[in-house]
Amino acid sequence: MVPFFFGERASLYGSYHRPPEGASGPETALVICQGIGHEYMRAYRACWQIAEAAAARNAHVLRFDYRGTGDSHGRQHDASWSAWIDSTVAAMAWLRETTALTHIRVLGMRAGALIAAAAAARDSERQRVLFWDPVVNGEAYLGDIADMHESQTRNMNRYRPRRHHHAERGADEYLGFHWPEAVVAGIRDADLMAYAASRIDDWHLVLSDGEQAPALAESITARGGHVLDLPETMDWADIRAQYRRVALPRSTHDVLNLLLA
Repeated sequence: MVPFFFGERASLYGSYHRPPEGASGPETALVICQGIGHEYMRAYRACWQIAEAAAARNAHVLRFDYRGTGDSHGRQHDASWSAWIDSTVAAMAWLRETTALTHIRVLGMRAGALIAAAAAARDSERQRVLFWDPVVNGEAYLGDIADMHESQTRNMNRYRPRRHHHAERGADEYLGFHWPEAVVAGIRDADLMAYAASRIDDWHLVLSDGEQAPALAESITARGGHVLDLPETMDWADIRAQYRRVALPRSTHDVLNLLLA
């Protein structure tokens, strides 16, 4: 794995997983769009493991941080939804230029699925896009996280003096991450199904145990895509699982078969 900076003024941090010498299988290129906030942290190791496993199968893999997040340039209050989509477009362009492969595979995890769909929609090339437990509707997603944040802060404040109380709802904080309006408004307006009718990309879907996306699954199946049910449980909406790391110990091979085909 090679860490580096890329994009305009080298402002984006990336991790490039190069295929080892002698790797078998067709040469491919994969961009991983990770989740945001606490879900980025929960799935960080899983995304790293997927990248390593894909590289072993002769895939050039790029993981990266959106502008204003992680090790990329900017603070959280500088971030915006449009900048995150621009970051993904830049990542796809970098990988295409580096590998000379025009057909980029994209893995979008949770809110990263919305970003991946938006970035792919701006690309003239047809892409294979795999959504992993995707956020389908941004407004509903914000509501779910706000509920989790409210539950957590109420419990945390239960025995604290009043002067230490925190806002339970209506602030810019979502489970420890302060998102500016330029991010919140973008998420609120984002809807994965809005891209379904107009794009010809190869869409596929993987759902962990207990996750459902019936309208998206039906749309993907109708356009010839595949829906894969995973045995692993992620519990994205469970506040008790907020700090639980996720992994795909039994499903990595199946996910890569679908993604790299």
